[in-house]
Amino acid sequence: MKSIHTPVLSLTLALALATGPVLASRMSEEDVARLGKDLTPMGAIRAANADGLIPEWTGTIVGLPEGMSWDGPGTPYPDPYPGEKPLFTITRDNLDQYRNRLSPGEIALFETYPDTFRMPVYPSHRDFAYADSLYAKVLYNARHAELTEDNEGINHYIGHAAFPVPSTGAEVVWLTRTTGAYATREGEYSDIAVFPNGTRSTRRSTFLQESPYADRNNPLTPEYEYPNLGEYGGYIMTYVTEPARDKGLITSIFEPYDYSKNEREVWRYLPGSRRVRRAPTVGFDTPDGPGGLKTVDEVRGFNGSMERFEWTFIGREEMFIPYHNYRFDDPEVSYDQLLTPFHANPDYMRYELKRVWIAEAILKEGQRHLYGKRRIYVDEDTGLTAIAENYDGRGELWKVVLFNNIYDYHGQAYVRRAQMYHDLRAGAYITERLINDSAPLLYDINPMKGPAYFSPSSVRKLGRR
Repeated sequence: MKSIHTPVLSLTLALALATGPVLASRMSEEDVARLGKDLTPMGAIRAANADGLIPEWTGTIVGLPEGMSWDGPGTPYPDPYPGEKPLFTITRDNLDQYRNRLSPGEIALFETYPDTFRMPVYPSHRDFAYADSLYAKVLYNARHAELTEDNEGINHYIGHAAFPVPSTGAEVVWLTRTTGAYATREGEYSDIAVFPNGTRSTRRSTFLQESPYADRNNPLTPEYEYPNLGEYGGYIMTYVTEPARDKGLITSIFEPYDYSKNEREVWRYLPGSRRVRRAPTVGFDTPDGPGGLKTVDEVRGFNGSMERFEWTFIGREEMFIPYHNYRFDDPEVSYDQLLTPFHANPDYMRYELKRVWIAEAILKEGQRHLYGKRRIYVDEDTGLTAIAENYDGRGELWKVVLFNNIYDYHGQAYVRRAQMYHDLRAGAYITERLINDSAPLLYDINPMKGPAYFSPSSVRKLGRR
């Protein structure tokens, strides 16, 4: 990693001293030169690991595998490995045999739920690849993108993954934050909290997200770098349809790519008052989801401003993580079958051995947050978060998050799927973005509506229809 320090004089220097340093960092030229060679185009180690449980990356499958039938976007994805059986299953009885390839959070799930939690481990696969146009974006970002404003912003970024070979904790965060292959995502899903006695609380929503920098038609030229297409990297809108007391609640979010210049903007249409109001603070440790069992900044492992935490780089390790979890989304599987007490039914989970990037955050002195420490584990092949762990102010593990992912055959890219947030103290968990009773989200099917659609005036009109 290079650190760039530019000397300045007079008023500029005075302002810098008054407001703190503005730092810029980008990937090293040496790591950029390795992409597509001994490293994959996403920065992963191409070679197999020592015992062969992680195979060599081939990237030979782009899109729908040959011989597989699929009805297309909006219909259930067929499992590319339907006949596979687990190589072995990790249980409390053989936990010590595999402990060195488990995260502290996974170990805690075994220790907290020894009678029910288990991990079926399947053969690892590294044959699916992102589309060439997406790897081209990754290479462009590797050469040009840089973090600025004490890691609060990113410049010269052109969409999809930045920092495919991270060397700082902040770069790990921005890798998984920017990994997103689609300009539009839309559909309907359910978020369901499961409590220790088996009762459930459901929030069902329609969802729309637009990310202008992710548009695959954007040329790889400086004119399409952030912030030239706008200050906001993402626009999100949800419309609650369940429970009845919240039906009609609309939330619109403007997500920046430089938190030093723009705060996250959140607007809400309240059906009771038929008014749109700006939410004063929606971020950090604001409770979210049914039962309030998670915080807003836990989504995707970590999101939003980094100002309250100091992030450090732990390294790259081999770990059993959720992967290729097509069966979890099977419409033939009911939520009664899937969402068992304490954690999702292990019969519908799949784990593979992968290499992950690890970053750790410590709460800065003088800052406030429910969590005093947190870790994220990011899959090197996809750039998607696989596990997140959150600790209280005394350093005790409190929350463990597991993330499913699958390969989208139409978009030729991996996508985030169900996310499971476990509160170890409460014995409860939330599973978000469930689609078993609806349909898979649509990725890049409909054209972007544009920022004006997410504006307060537009939200007001949508709410009063």
